[in-house]
Amino acid sequence: MGNHRAIDALSHVGVRSAVKMPSQRGWRHWIYLLTRINLGLSPDELYEMDLHTRIRRNARDSYQIGVFGLKGGVGKTAVTVALGSALSTIRGDRILAIDADPDGGNLADRAGRQSAATISDLLSDKELHRYNDIRAYTSMNGANLEVLSSEEYSAARREFNDEDWRAATEIVSRYYNLVLADCGAGLFQPGARGVLSTVSGLVIVASASIDGARQAAITMDWLRQNGYQDLLGRSCVVINHVVPGKPNIDVDDLVQQFERHVAPGRVIVLPWDKHIAAGTEIRLDLLGKAFGRRIVELAAALSDDFDRLERR
Repeated sequence: MGNHRAIDALSHVGVRSAVKMPSQRGWRHWIYLLTRINLGLSPDELYEMDLHTRIRRNARDSYQIGVFGLKGGVGKTAVTVALGSALSTIRGDRILAIDADPDGGNLADRAGRQSAATISDLLSDKELHRYNDIRAYTSMNGANLEVLSSEEYSAARREFNDEDWRAATEIVSRYYNLVLADCGAGLFQPGARGVLSTVSGLVIVASASIDGARQAAITMDWLRQNGYQDLLGRSCVVINHVVPGKPNIDVDDLVQQFERHVAPGRVIVLPWDKHIAAGTEIRLDLLGKAFGRRIVELAAALSDDFDRLERR
């Protein structure tokens, strides 16, 4: 019998829900509407519910994720906006994406620019004491993702660097649960090095092409050889179909090759999406079903590390 309390043992007893949730789509949904016979959720709905549960996992402190791609035109900014929007919609907390491209990226335009303020304006303000003080410098899209834009390259007084990144994240990490960095096309710029020194998660974006695969492989090798092995273990690889039609590479084989270097389930293949390809403001409700699901799977894979103790 021992001296164990009976109440403590109840924490190990599983509890079954007394109410079975009706399906919200597909034939199960129509049967429920027509007959009120509740067949429960479909396997796909249960899978989606599991993804959302993983994404809502509590993040320790302010969790930072860098989005990298060694080559321009791979859809890195679109991935940042879609990922941040999905995280914001499902989690419901404050999420900020920062344009860390030293060449003046278009993150704010893809998210829906509302403010002309830039990261330089934020860093110049010495009276930032509340969330609303930060909010004055950000734009917010329909998914409640906030964006802090970079300076226009033609008007920039100097290049975005590691000191800018560290100063910005020191400010915003007090007010945002997740911070995403949309980085430039390179690992050797000062801004990129600054991002790598603080982020706890990484997304490596490559186009579905031989050249894109090569660039992603170079990125992973560089991380491994330059002291970022632990960060590589918390990385996801996105193979993005940026043009319609069949690519010049066997994508299934490419996934298998990349899965040798990152954890299982962390190589995400994004299909070509006409809404993304339009180059306009990105809205979750206009994304194709397959593209949207892959983005949610990417968010879930990254979220699996939120409560890990090994943080930078």
